[in-house]
Amino acid sequence: MATDAPVKEHRSKFNVLIILLATLGSISYGYSSCIIATTLGQPSFITEMKLDVYDNAVQLIGAINGLYQAGGLLGTIYVGLTGDRLGRRWAIFSASAITVVGGALQAGSVHVGMFMAARFITGLGIGALVTLVPLWQSEVAPPRTRGFLVGLHGVFILVGYSTASWVGVGFFFVDAGGAQFRPPLALQVVPPFLLACAILWMPESPRWLMERDRGEECLAILRKIHADSSDPNGEFAQREYAQISKQITYEKSLPSSWGSIFTIPSYRKRFIVGFGCMFFAQCTGTQVINNYGPLLYSNLGFSTADSLIIQAGWITWGIIGNFINAVLLDKVGRKWLMTGGMIGCAIALLLEIIMLALYQDTDNHGGNSAAVFFLFLHIGFYASALDASTYVYASEIWPTHLRARGCAISVAGLFVSSLILLCAASDAFAAIGWRYYLVFLCMTLLGAVFFALVFPETRHKPLEEIAAAFGDDVVDYSLATTGSKDSELGEEVHEQLKVDLEKEANKT
Repeated sequence: MATDAPVKEHRSKFNVLIILLATLGSISYGYSSCIIATTLGQPSFITEMKLDVYDNAVQLIGAINGLYQAGGLLGTIYVGLTGDRLGRRWAIFSASAITVVGGALQAGSVHVGMFMAARFITGLGIGALVTLVPLWQSEVAPPRTRGFLVGLHGVFILVGYSTASWVGVGFFFVDAGGAQFRPPLALQVVPPFLLACAILWMPESPRWLMERDRGEECLAILRKIHADSSDPNGEFAQREYAQISKQITYEKSLPSSWGSIFTIPSYRKRFIVGFGCMFFAQCTGTQVINNYGPLLYSNLGFSTADSLIIQAGWITWGIIGNFINAVLLDKVGRKWLMTGGMIGCAIALLLEIIMLALYQDTDNHGGNSAAVFFLFLHIGFYASALDASTYVYASEIWPTHLRARGCAISVAGLFVSSLILLCAASDAFAAIGWRYYLVFLCMTLLGAVFFALVFPETRHKPLEEIAAAFGDDVVDYSLATTGSKDSELGEEVHEQLKVDLEKEANKT
C-alpha cells in the first residue's frame, strides 16, 4: 500500500525498450518525408514521370509535396477520431497499415497522377503515426525522464531522414535502367510494417485503460513498466496508479467535446500553445530546406551528386542535434529551450539571406560554401532545441480525456504550416528566389516572441499535474515524490487501489 513518504521514480529496461520500438513510427515519418527530396533529384524519376516535358512541372512538384502534407493533416484528424475509440495500440496499427499501402503504391507508380495519390495516402498514415507515437510514449514514460524518452521520437525522425538521404545518394549511382528511384521508395514500407508487428506485443496506454474503467490492466502495466529491484512492492506504480485514477475520475466530469477545446479557457490555451509550437517550428523553413535541398544546392553551383551528398550530411548533422535536444529537455526545460532555438534559427536565416543575396548564381565558391554552412547552422539550432521539444510539449500538455484530440489538433499545426510553405515554395523560388527566406525569418522571430510570452513550463511534472499550469484543478499531488512535497491520496483512491491489488493477488 502507498504511504505518505516520498518514493523514487523508476525507469525499467522494459519501459525503455517499448519506447524505442515505438520510434519505428518516428523513422517512418522521417524516411517518408525526406525520400521525396532525393527522389526529385533523381533524373530517372523526372524522366519516368515526364516532369521534363510537362509545361506545368513546377506546379506538379508543388502538388506532390502539398498532397503529402494534406494527407498528413487528415492523418492528425484520423487520430482525433480513433485514438480514443480504438485505443492507442490499434490506432497505431491501422496508421502503420495505411503507411505500408502508400509506400508500396509510390514504388509502383507508373505516372505522376498515381504518384501524387500514393503520396497523399502515405501522408495520411504518416500524419497519424507522427501524432500517435509521442502521444503513446508520453503516457508510458516516467515524469522526470519523459522529456528524454519522448524526445527520442525527434531523434529517430532524423534517423529516418538521414537513412532516406543516404539511400537516395547510393541509388543515384546505381545503374538500374531508369528505375533507380523505385527501391528507395519501396523501403518506406519496412519501418511501418515492423511497427505494425511490434505494437501487437507492446502494452496499451495505462491512462487510456483507466479512462475505460479497466483499472486492473492499468495497474498491471504500470507495475511492469516501473519494475525495479529497489522497489519490490511496486510503490511508485501504486502511487502513479492512484494519481491517474483520481485525476481521470475528476476529468470524467469535465466537458470532452471537440467544441470544448475552443470554448473552455484552459483547453483553449492548450490549443494555442500546442498548435502554435508545431506551426511556428515549421515556419523556420526546415521542411522547405529539406524537400528542396538538392535544388537549393544546385542553385549554389554544386553538381547533382554533390547536392545529394550535402543534403544527406545536413540531415545526419540533425541527428546529433536531436539527441542533444532530448538530453536538454529534462535539464533546461521546454519553454526557454524552444525560445532559444527560434532565436538561433532566426540568426542563421538572416546570415543565409545575406549570403544568397550576394553570391547565389555566381561563381564565388567561398560565398556559396558559406551559404551551405549557414543552412547547417540553421538545422543545428532547429534540431538541438525545437524538433524533439515540440513533439514532447504538444503530447504532454493535454488531459487524458482530450489527449488524442488535443495532440491531433496540435500536430495539425505542423502540417498546416508545411502545406502552406511547401505548396508555395516552387513558385516562390522561381519568382522571388532567396527573398522567400524573408518569410521564414519574419515568422521565426514572431514565433520566438510567442514562445517566450505564452508558454508555461512542464518539466518534471507528471502528466496529471501539468493541468495546474493551464489553470485546471489537480486533485492529487502524490507523485511530487522526487522532492519533498507529498499529499494524501484520498480515501476513495485508497479503497480502489486495495480492490485492484486484491483482484490481482487472487489471480495469482
